[in-house]
Amino acid sequence: MARSLFWLAFLGAAATLAVVPEFFGEQAEPLAMPRSPLPAAVARSTPDTAPVPTALPEAAVPAADLFASQSWYVAPPPPPAMAAAPPPPPVRPTAPPLPFTFIGKLDDRQQLQVFLLRGEQVLVVREGDLIDKTYKVKRIDPERMTLVYLPLDIAQTLAVGSAL
Repeated sequence: MARSLFWLAFLGAAATLAVVPEFFGEQAEPLAMPRSPLPAAVARSTPDTAPVPTALPEAAVPAADLFASQSWYVAPPPPPAMAAAPPPPPVRPTAPPLPFTFIGKLDDRQQLQVFLLRGEQVLVVREGDLIDKTYKVKRIDPERMTLVYLPLDIAQTLAVGSAL
């Protein structure tokens, strides 16, 4: 019995607290939208028209959004501007590979002669010879021969065996 009396008193007090503030609470004033006065020229030009209602209905009054979303995201700063890399230095042209194959040499005690094969053509060259206005025989040593590629003035070597 005491338990039911406790619950009855509790529910009665809760109902009283829920109803009483509506009768005795302060009345909140609705927020009003600021009105802009009509220009005098407009007010005078239309005297025959009906007056325009200036009060907004209560539903049109904006209220503060109590549950507005809040974002804590901060955008990262933009990446720093990268300096333009200087263009790579121009590639120095190189001579094509030698089109000759060494097939032999002859020492006649005056000058060393070298036998070269280009395709099916056999060439006999000495120091200072010019081959097809493209290569010049610069030097012939017992183990290597130095040729200069004339269009680019680049020296190339060709192995010519061992010393005799």
